[in-house]
Amino acid sequence: MRYKKLSIKYLFFSLSLIILFSEGFISNSTGIDKKFYKDFIQKYSGYNPQVEDIASKELERFNSHTYADNAGAGLYQKSQITEIHDDLIRNAYGNAHSRNPSAKLTDKRLNEARDLIYKFFNIDKSIYSIIFTGGATGGLKLVGENFPWTLESKYFYLRINHNSVLGIREYATNNGVNFSALSYDEVEKILKKQKETKGNKRLQNSCNDNMCENLDYINRQSMKSKFHKTHCLFAFPAKDNFVGQKYPLVWIKDIQKYGLSDDCVWKVLLDAAAFAPTEPLDITEYPADFVVISFYKMFGYPTGLGILIIRNDDAQLFNKVYFGGGAVVMASCDSRWCKMKETPSMKFEDGTVPFLNIASLKHGFKRLEYFGMKNISNHIAALSMYVYEELSSLTHFSGKPVVIFYGRKDLPPNGGIVNFNILRPDGSVVNFGQVEHMASENHIHLRTGCFCNPGGCQDFLNLSLEEMQVASEIRDSCSDPGQLNNKPLGSVRVSFGYLSTYKDAKNVVNFIKKYFVL
Repeated sequence: MRYKKLSIKYLFFSLSLIILFSEGFISNSTGIDKKFYKDFIQKYSGYNPQVEDIASKELERFNSHTYADNAGAGLYQKSQITEIHDDLIRNAYGNAHSRNPSAKLTDKRLNEARDLIYKFFNIDKSIYSIIFTGGATGGLKLVGENFPWTLESKYFYLRINHNSVLGIREYATNNGVNFSALSYDEVEKILKKQKETKGNKRLQNSCNDNMCENLDYINRQSMKSKFHKTHCLFAFPAKDNFVGQKYPLVWIKDIQKYGLSDDCVWKVLLDAAAFAPTEPLDITEYPADFVVISFYKMFGYPTGLGILIIRNDDAQLFNKVYFGGGAVVMASCDSRWCKMKETPSMKFEDGTVPFLNIASLKHGFKRLEYFGMKNISNHIAALSMYVYEELSSLTHFSGKPVVIFYGRKDLPPNGGIVNFNILRPDGSVVNFGQVEHMASENHIHLRTGCFCNPGGCQDFLNLSLEEMQVASEIRDSCSDPGQLNNKPLGSVRVSFGYLSTYKDAKNVVNFIKKYFVL
C-alpha cells in the first residue's frame, strides 16, 4: 500500500512539473531542461523525478562526474554514512561471543539485522536461515564446499552466469560429479519434457505396454532419489550482470517439482546479486533452496558483506568440514571430537562476523524502502530504455549503425543494463578499451570487458573455447582491452541504479554522439 501511495505521489509530482514548465513558472536557471519534463517523463513514465534532488544532495562527491557502473557497485548516500558514523560514536559494540553489555548490544543489532532481512525479502524464518558471508561469492563458495555431492550428482548451471557460480563446478568435479552449462532455451526444453513426462504418470491406467514400462522405470528412479538421497544442483541468476536479462523465477518451483532429470532430488541456487538492488524479491513466492545477495551492490556500503539465505532442511544436508570460533559448542584439542552449533546461522558463520558492518545495514535498507523496490525497478527500466532507444537511432554518414547491442532480440533492455559495442562506419568494432579510456577522460564511469561472465562473452560475442584460451595468454583479466583477429574480446556496459538520473543517461548518450558518430 505504501508503494502505491508513493507511485501516486510521483505521478502528481511529475504532472505538476509539466504544468509549471508549460506555464513558464520554472526557469532554466534550475538546471532542469523543460523539454525533458514535457517529453521524457511522458514517454518514460517509470522515471522518478524526485531522484534528481536527492542525488544532487547525497552524491556531491561525484560533482561533475557521471556514474553509470551501478551493476559494478551501488552508491551510498552521504546521509547514510553520517548516520552510521553517529551510531558508532553513540554506541559501544563488542564481540557478540562475549556476554558483557557491549556484546549484548551487538547481539541485539545482529538479530535486528536478520529480522530486517527476513521482512525485506519476505522470508519465512521457520523455513529459512540467514548466514552472513563475505559477499555473494562467499555464499556461493559455502554452497559448493558443503553441498552433499555424490558420484550420481549433477551440477547444471545457466550459461550466462558469474564466474563465482562457475567456480562451484570445481567442488563438484572434485567429487566426481558431471556438470553442464545450459542455455535459456535448453532449460525451457528440458522442463517442458519433464512436465509432460511427469504428467503422463497420471495416465498409467490407459497407457500401452511400452509406455507403462518407461513410466515404471521413471518411478523406480524417483524412488531411488527419495531413499538414496542423491542430490543435484541447478544455479542461475535472477538477473544476469552481462545484459541485465531477468530469468523466470518460476523455474525455481518447476525444477524443484519436476527436476532436470529423474535420477536425483534437484536443488536450486539463485544468484540474486544483480537482481536484489533493483527488483523486488519475494522468497516466499519463489522459494529457492539457496539465495546469495551482496549488500554493497544494493546500497553501496558496507562492502565485504553478503548473505546466504538457506532452507533449514537443506542446511541439514550440508557436509561441513572446517569449523571456526563461534561455530562450535565445544571442541577437543587432542582428538577429533567437536560439537557444532545446531542453527545454520551459527553453525556456518565461522569466526566473528563483521558486526559493525552488519549494524549499518538498516541505514542502507531505509534508503531503498523510501522509494520502494517496484518504483526502483520502473525507474531504472526507464533509463535503460531511453539509452537503448537513443543509441539505436544513431547512424554514421554511411547510414550504418553506430552501436551493436547484446541481449535478446525480442526483449529490449529493461533491467538497468545496456550492453553494446561501438562500430566504425565500415562496421568494424571500436576497441572497448578505447571507449573506456575516453569515457574516463570525460568523467564518465562505465565498465568494459566480460564482467566476470564468460558465458556472456562467449555467446554474445561468438567466441569459441579456443579463442578464449588464446585470449587468456595475452590478458591478465577479462576487463583487459584487446581484440583477436579483429573480433572483440569484450563489450561496453552502462548500468543504472536507484540514484541514477536522466542527466546520467543523457550524458552517456551525448558522449557517444560527440566522439563516435562520423
